[in-house]
Amino acid sequence: MSDSLRNTQLKLEFSVRAVDDLEEIWLYVAADSGKNADKLLRQITEKCSKLLGFPKIGKERNDLFVGLRSFPAGNFIIFYQETDSEVEIVRIIHSSRDIRQIFEEMIPLEP
Repeated sequence: MSDSLRNTQLKLEFSVRAVDDLEEIWLYVAADSGKNADKLLRQITEKCSKLLGFPKIGKERNDLFVGLRSFPAGNFIIFYQETDSEVEIVRIIHSSRDIRQIFEEMIPLEP
């Protein structure tokens, strides 16, 4: 099956953490302007939707988690994984944050 045909059948999913990220982003921006918060979330989610058509466009981030990719959305970075049936948005993090530390805290260390 060609990549272009397969990609049209992907669905977009958001992890619980990604939904939490979006809520935190909205609340932070909405403290100044609900209208700007709505606009920013719309811009971020539109970028997420574009990944359905081009899931390999993001930078490979195997250094953080095997199979992870990242794609910029303004001052934020969308972290996602592609499977045969979906593009899962794993996290949406401001680019000024310590990305490596955030992912290290997400992954439990083995005993």
